[in-house]
Amino acid sequence: MSHMIDETTGTAAIAYAGATPWHGLGQALTPGQSIETWTKEAGLDYTVLESPVMYDSPAASVPQVWPNRKVLHRSDTGAPLAVVSDNYNVVQPSAVMGFFSELVRIGGFEMETAGALSDGRRVWALAKVGDAAPVVDGDLVKPYILLGTSYDGTMATVAKFTAIRVVCNNTITAAVGGYSNGAPIRGEADSEKGYLKSAVRVLHSANFDPDSVRLQLGIVANQFERFMVTSRQLAGETMSAAEADSFVAELLKPYHTSRLDISESKAYKRIMQLFNGAAIGADIQGVAGTRWAALNAVTELVDHERGRTANTRMESAWFGTGSALKNRALELLSA
Repeated sequence: MSHMIDETTGTAAIAYAGATPWHGLGQALTPGQSIETWTKEAGLDYTVLESPVMYDSPAASVPQVWPNRKVLHRSDTGAPLAVVSDNYNVVQPSAVMGFFSELVRIGGFEMETAGALSDGRRVWALAKVGDAAPVVDGDLVKPYILLGTSYDGTMATVAKFTAIRVVCNNTITAAVGGYSNGAPIRGEADSEKGYLKSAVRVLHSANFDPDSVRLQLGIVANQFERFMVTSRQLAGETMSAAEADSFVAELLKPYHTSRLDISESKAYKRIMQLFNGAAIGADIQGVAGTRWAALNAVTELVDHERGRTANTRMESAWFGTGSALKNRALELLSA
């Protein structure tokens, strides 16, 4: 039984849309079903409970408690899942499905499969990534997004883009690890681009924050979140003096009308000064020498220094050439 689908309740704990899994198990759902329906049909409508570990000892008259340990067990069947340490953070099946509820709400994602493995010791859900999915830097995107977790310490909580449609233990192992029979699966290696990741792994010693995981994968709900992700990307990318020089020269080119070299202009010199440590907040750890520092240098010049008065400076920063300059800076630095 290599599929290892949980059947302890008398029903195979898997629901799917689209092609029937090779093992032929599970409940077929039509597209557009609610997350509540998916949760029930996938056999994930239970809670993982925690209880102290107790044992009988001939040296004691009452049951003893094993310190710093707890047993995880299912609310529906009462079956034990594992004995784990006290600091083991459980990600409930409802939290896994709630992650996808948010993605479906945002739009561009459709549920594909969900279920439980090994008597409920592992659970997963998988959604198809549509063309309209609001994902920053789309070249990290593969056809599906997977979230899986375990209740026996065999797997961290993993969220990742994958090319593998998960329908059983074999495919969740391949999708999570990116390997098959010890060999890497083509296109399944985890990748990072600064702040953005194609896979996020949360150990059970840490708390699972679904919004943080979503943003690290580059999935955004609005333009503000998109800017947040872009900003974190820029803060994670270093910028050499030569790169800064090229950036400022390219930035100012459309606005430069003097016969003098751009590097002789006041704007060029001031942006470089701000980038090299004169800007507000330049002393904050992790800012100096990054693309984020370059964007801050341009923003400080526009918002705080250009213009004869505060009013003209504000008008330019919001509506005029200052706004255009900041937008151009963001485009160049994000490219």
